[in-house]
Amino acid sequence: MKIIYSYITLLWIQLLVADASRTLDSLSDYLESHDLTGVGNTKHCFVSYLPQLEQVGDTWSKEYNACVQNATTVRGDVLTKVDGVQQIIRKSAQGIDSYIENCLAIEDVLDFFNCFGSLSKQQLTNMYEISFNASENALSLTQQLNGIEAERYLCTNRTEENYVLGTANVFDALDKCLQQAAANVVKIVD
Repeated sequence: MKIIYSYITLLWIQLLVADASRTLDSLSDYLESHDLTGVGNTKHCFVSYLPQLEQVGDTWSKEYNACVQNATTVRGDVLTKVDGVQQIIRKSAQGIDSYIENCLAIEDVLDFFNCFGSLSKQQLTNMYEISFNASENALSLTQQLNGIEAERYLCTNRTEENYVLGTANVFDALDKCLQQAAANVVKIVD
């Protein structure tokens, strides 16, 4: 790896000294268009392996985004499915709320107490049903959303593992190429 860092440092120094007004699309373009004296066959190594590194990065980016997009889509589908239940609970609650608001609007004390005293068994039953259904759906929804989040994490983690292993393989191959280039320079000097 020391060889890689030495050559990268040499290349970056040459890049910095080069014409500052020139914009380079990539290090690979620069390497292909310049004769870097003293670098020998290392130019070939970088030209060969930099596109592979870019490909590994592009693959990771696409796979990572696919994981995130899939999780977003599945989450949206789950939330859409429970929208109907939410509307049913909302309508039931509004019916009870309407009755209570009518009682609250009564000014006469006796009528006020009678209104709340007449709060029917059915309205209380509805209130318990609302509470039960809301709790049950909240628990189910939480479990589903946690499952989606866990799957998203596993998926993105797999893409990150593939990226790390892929770049490690490319850097190993680049290092071997640079070592061979250095060995060839030593043979030529001897």
